[in-house]
Amino acid sequence: MNNLRLKALLGAGCFSLLISGVANAGGFDRGGVNIDQLFDAAPYSFDAGVTYVSPQRTLKNVQRLDGSGMSSSSVDVGGDYAVPRIGIKANIFEPVDCLASYTEPYGAEADFGMNNAYSPTAVEYYVKTNDFGLTCSYKINVGKGSLRFIGGVSYQEVDAFLSRQTLLAFGNTGLGKFKLSDEAWGWRVGAAYEIPEIALRASLMYSSSYKYDGLSGTVDTTGFAGGPLGNVTGVFPVSASAEIPQAVEFKLQSGIAPGWLAFGSVRWQEWSKLGIIPINGVINPVFGTPSPVSFDLLYRDGWTVSGGIAHKFTDQLSGAVSLTWDRGTSTTSGYQSDTWSVASGISYSPNNKIEVRLGGSIGVLTSGSSTFTGVGDTANAITYTYDDDLLLAGSASVKVKF
Repeated sequence: MNNLRLKALLGAGCFSLLISGVANAGGFDRGGVNIDQLFDAAPYSFDAGVTYVSPQRTLKNVQRLDGSGMSSSSVDVGGDYAVPRIGIKANIFEPVDCLASYTEPYGAEADFGMNNAYSPTAVEYYVKTNDFGLTCSYKINVGKGSLRFIGGVSYQEVDAFLSRQTLLAFGNTGLGKFKLSDEAWGWRVGAAYEIPEIALRASLMYSSSYKYDGLSGTVDTTGFAGGPLGNVTGVFPVSASAEIPQAVEFKLQSGIAPGWLAFGSVRWQEWSKLGIIPINGVINPVFGTPSPVSFDLLYRDGWTVSGGIAHKFTDQLSGAVSLTWDRGTSTTSGYQSDTWSVASGISYSPNNKIEVRLGGSIGVLTSGSSTFTGVGDTANAITYTYDDDLLLAGSASVKVKF
């Protein structure tokens, strides 16, 4: 295989891995911090892209278990999102390469609407992150190829929001709005072995947790009205503690025939670290007493396995297809079931300086059920089922090499 062919194949393989990983991973994972650009053969490169994901989840037979008797035949979970990314790679000097990156690697988003049986649990919520990273590698020749030692750090910001429609005694109703934010540092370390002549690359990376021990913000209950006891409403400080857990990922790719590349990956992340997250400082807007509020995730660890093939059709055009299985992280609470998805994409290079990539993914969010009686926070006492649902995603990116 010549170098031009290898570069096209490597680009197509990395693209397909990115699409399948972002589409619908467990927990809050939206693809993590991808460092594949670090392996570019060009001394310098700029890469920018965005992935848009549309999960079509519907909850059915929604019934409250808090004694209110509320029920809804179905509740749509609106949660489309986009994941942007930017990377700048540079060869600092012969054995050292560095990648500066920005992405939104973790998050969650849903809009359940008002006046249904899910509204007291959540009307809307989101978790959004911004990650600014720097990753470097040191390369030494070993046998027919080269061994890279990789290390990096990330500064990450998180913003979280949760709103609930509360139906209280004496006909008092209102919408409570919780906002929290924090910052944290994380790091990653790993190694990779490459044999460029056969497009072989094997990498193993460990990513540390991001400890958000100082989540702070406000709860806004100014929208509550009525009640013979009078209202204790306003904007009050609240706090919480959570983390983005540690992860390990193994990737492997290799040329298998002239113009053909096979690739695969396995990723584990310790989402079981996220169980019940109390929100401290909440005051009942009617009675003025402390009110137990929590974000009850009760996740289990996440596993994502992906594999596929890429083919170089011409010197300018390459394509790839992959299959991904993601183990759902939900246990007794939530609707993150197993996901199966197929992704495909094309990579077009009009010259050896520019590469444009387009692709898409279609998948199935498998069926299941959730029954949670609530541990301290009765607003989360709810049961529902869900059928197999559709998952759609699309991506576009451009890379400039110089």
